[in-house]
Amino acid sequence: MNPGPSVFFEFHESEQKVRDRVTEIDEAQKELTVSVAESDGAVRAERLKQYVHSDIFPARLFALEELGKSGPEAVPTIIAMLDDPSFDAEADGLIKALVKAGGETVGEEVTGRLRRELAFWKTAGPNLTPGLWNQDLNSGTPLRGRYSQTYELILALESTHYSPARKTAIELRDLWRSLPQLNDSSGLNQMAEECDKLISQLGSK
Repeated sequence: MNPGPSVFFEFHESEQKVRDRVTEIDEAQKELTVSVAESDGAVRAERLKQYVHSDIFPARLFALEELGKSGPEAVPTIIAMLDDPSFDAEADGLIKALVKAGGETVGEEVTGRLRRELAFWKTAGPNLTPGLWNQDLNSGTPLRGRYSQTYELILALESTHYSPARKTAIELRDLWRSLPQLNDSSGLNQMAEECDKLISQLGSK
């Protein structure tokens, strides 16, 4: 306990299972060290890919961070992961990695993804009720995750400076503000505010 004295308590896993887990983590660390030493960005990204799903949390964070450092050659692998539903839980981190790896060259790709998010909110938004942060879609995809992904795409476009994205940002901003259930002043209105920021930035280009 912290603060407080050390206290013994019952641990429900066997010693062998703990030892096996330590071995698994040690092997992952070694493999990640080899992966990031690879100079070919495409190969490096493919080696890191398996750890984006890892149940070893530090390994997952490390893999996402290193994907972003793998350069333009890693972009196809990152895009493939974003297109794979099994990586939906890591979408926010993958979008960040995509922009870090590809820079301004991925502006069109990110804009296309924002257009798809706009289409989603056009369909889903009018049918939502206030308090969407605690609701799920019928498809089983948490609304929180969808909101976070859309927001992360806007932040990504602020980094890519891709001027054609301005039209999509305006449409999303206007849609958001037209629906009280989306433009919730408890915090969801941050989406429209970030769109304003992107629109202003791109308008000066």
